[in-house]
Amino acid sequence: MPDRRDIIAITATLVAETTWLFPALGIFGIVFGQGASPLPFAAIAGLISFGFIVGRIVAHLVEDPTQRASFQALFGLVVIYFAMSVVAMDGGIDLLWGPRLFGSYSGKVAFGLALGTVAAGFLWYRGVQIGSDSLPQSRLLQTFRTGVMVLSVSFLAEQSFDIDCFTTIMLFPFFAVSLAGLAFARMPPGGAWTRMVLVVILGVIGGGLIIGSIGVLVGGRGLDLLSAAWGHLINAIGWLLSVLLVPVLEVIFGFIAWLFSGMEFGKSEPVTLRPPIGAWRDYVDSANALPYADLVILLLKYLLLPLFFYLAYRLLLLAYQGYVRHARTVTTTNRESIQGDADAKADLISLALGLLPDWMFPQKTLAGPRFPKNLPGISEVYALYFDMLTVAYKNGHDFVPSATPCERRSHIENVIPGAPVAPITDLFNAACYGNVAADHATIDRLRRELESAVSIG
Repeated sequence: MPDRRDIIAITATLVAETTWLFPALGIFGIVFGQGASPLPFAAIAGLISFGFIVGRIVAHLVEDPTQRASFQALFGLVVIYFAMSVVAMDGGIDLLWGPRLFGSYSGKVAFGLALGTVAAGFLWYRGVQIGSDSLPQSRLLQTFRTGVMVLSVSFLAEQSFDIDCFTTIMLFPFFAVSLAGLAFARMPPGGAWTRMVLVVILGVIGGGLIIGSIGVLVGGRGLDLLSAAWGHLINAIGWLLSVLLVPVLEVIFGFIAWLFSGMEFGKSEPVTLRPPIGAWRDYVDSANALPYADLVILLLKYLLLPLFFYLAYRLLLLAYQGYVRHARTVTTTNRESIQGDADAKADLISLALGLLPDWMFPQKTLAGPRFPKNLPGISEVYALYFDMLTVAYKNGHDFVPSATPCERRSHIENVIPGAPVAPITDLFNAACYGNVAADHATIDRLRRELESAVSIG
């Protein structure tokens, strides 16, 4: 039975997979002349979910991994055929769509059903993979990275070719669910407030799925409010600049015009500024401003937009850093229990800010691996093992700190073929857990073999 953190990571992975696969299939549907995704949003979510359930059940019932594929494929054929029978008849079920595929349907519809069947097989495979994965948190991180790349490409394709694959609508549930799942799945187990956090994260995930479904039904009309809000923000900044800068610009450019006009100073009328009577904002009319004033205001308006967001970000960052410094001071003097008189407001604020990606905060240079020095036969083994991990990480190994050396050995062997991963791991386990030293000849031989495998690869 998976713990609560695994449940959060698995649920977030299923929703995140659905939200990035729907726009991706929409791109493929448009490329192959279908005009949209060959499968609706509900069918994509259902296929991934059923694939996950079957993958999890088969993994528990069938002990031999080589025999699991046949059961998964058998269930997959039934589920895929039934799903396509729903897609073939909009609003009903056509269980005979297969025999009538190339007879009763037009060429475009038949090709769309064939394309949808291939897509359904891929979705089933993704769901089975999630159900068979033993590291849900690592799987969620991989899904997040893949989804960010695919959604970025899909968004650029929409902007370049003026198409709509619901990428913009899927961005919010994808990032909300993925970041929330990654944040909450890393929390330590236990505590009286864990149930509340589980309810919150499942609510976020469910809300993301509901928002995605509503966005598909509503379409681009749901973005009208965001567009209107953005327009009002631009107009407000322009109005503020007009109020503050138009009188100053008129005086400055009036002085420049007088300077180059050839007029004598004694014959020119002095520039006088008389404050208006009553509310000053009632006398401001930016429509009568000179053309050069409009140009300056237009430039400053769009230059101030990134400055406005940057200042808001810095204020939030300073507030968070002050809170962290205060929390560290309190923690060093008095460790507060999470039961009883805990500060729930501070905990929720910390959790909310923890959803922000790490690149938004100043990062410290990470120190290298630390291991005992001046221990003959042991320090050299530590150095050899960490060098192997570094090479594996550069070749695509997803380092999971909670995994044991034996658990990560098979993946390291895949990314560094030919390297002596097993003997190096055995030496490290003996040195780390048994304080057993190795002879220098063995260590030198294994290092040469590792360097040889890296140079060949």
